[in-house]
Amino acid sequence: MEETFLQRLFRKYLDETISPAELSQLYTLINNEYDPAVLDEVLKDAFSDPSFAAPEGDHDPREVFAGLVATIRERKKIYRLPWGRIAAAACIALLAGIMTWLWVGRPAKPNIVKAPPMHQDIAPGHDGAVLTLANGKQIVLDSMHNGALAVQGNVTITKLSNGQLSYTSTTANPAGVFYNKLSTPRARKTMVVLADGTEVWLNAASSIRYPTAFTGKERIVEVSGEAYFEVSQNASMPFIVKREGTDQRIEVLGTSFNMNAYDDEDTMRTTLLQGSVRVIKGSASIVLRPGEQAAAGRGGKDLRLIRDADIEEVIAWKNGRFQFSNMDLRTIMRQLARWYDVDVAFEGEVPDIRIGGFLHKDVNLSTVLEFLKNNGVRFKLEGRRIIVLK
Repeated sequence: MEETFLQRLFRKYLDETISPAELSQLYTLINNEYDPAVLDEVLKDAFSDPSFAAPEGDHDPREVFAGLVATIRERKKIYRLPWGRIAAAACIALLAGIMTWLWVGRPAKPNIVKAPPMHQDIAPGHDGAVLTLANGKQIVLDSMHNGALAVQGNVTITKLSNGQLSYTSTTANPAGVFYNKLSTPRARKTMVVLADGTEVWLNAASSIRYPTAFTGKERIVEVSGEAYFEVSQNASMPFIVKREGTDQRIEVLGTSFNMNAYDDEDTMRTTLLQGSVRVIKGSASIVLRPGEQAAAGRGGKDLRLIRDADIEEVIAWKNGRFQFSNMDLRTIMRQLARWYDVDVAFEGEVPDIRIGGFLHKDVNLSTVLEFLKNNGVRFKLEGRRIIVLK
């Protein structure tokens, strides 16, 4: 039964008809300790297809699969999605991220292509942030133990066991309102539970300014960079998110949405997952439904409505992944710069390369660069600087 199921999934991947759920099942099956004879038979069945005719230097299917399994066990963090008919049997690249099956002249049997060894490596980002209190005191959360960090008025700020920041008041009526700012440098991310129970995740190189307690008719916070919100419902006190330093704002009652407002991006994007929000820029406004996105350009550009947003790609960062759906190289490199705290330069014109796939964000930079190399990106690494070549 397992052999038939595995063969079916394998064939669906080669035919590029596999769904994301089936792709996950295929990865699980390949990664587990299954009978080598069964897995060997699956590969032989695929190689028997005339379209995979073997040239000189043919690899034995068992040898190919042994290398595949060894690579998967060592690097379980890379997946490549089928994006066009680039390789005849791209599942090896999908599952391992290192092996690539290439077309050479006519369709050819897969060969293993390895990236050159890297003499240096850069670790990925991790949880951490800097909390600036109302009096200007800064607390580097990376170095703090769990427990109470500070008291402002009658509000206690606590670092929880999972690294999150929480605000709790000892009385129903706060003794004054103090404003805090939570900032993530490059290569950091964090999460905070505001006084009203709203949960906010901050991506790298982002910040949120907020009161220690909400009073009045509105709950107002200011954001720069990228943040994901799960807003606590309170119909009598709408939740307002302002983009720092602009007239752009998002009005919320209770909902889940993502806001990407980095200064180095041309467009601010607000993507709704649940509930309802109104995005306002100057005199223009858009009310979003779940699955929709509002795109606000810089300067005098008006708001645009994108009805079928790629939700998985939008919130991949929150779920610990990079996800690229036919994404241009410049956008990808901006994401890598923030997460690995590196600088990126392009030698000449930016290569017209678009990439589809996803990677876990807890891998070293060398693994990501391997992934880019397998997608045709040429580069060199000088310290913490990536130079993309023409």
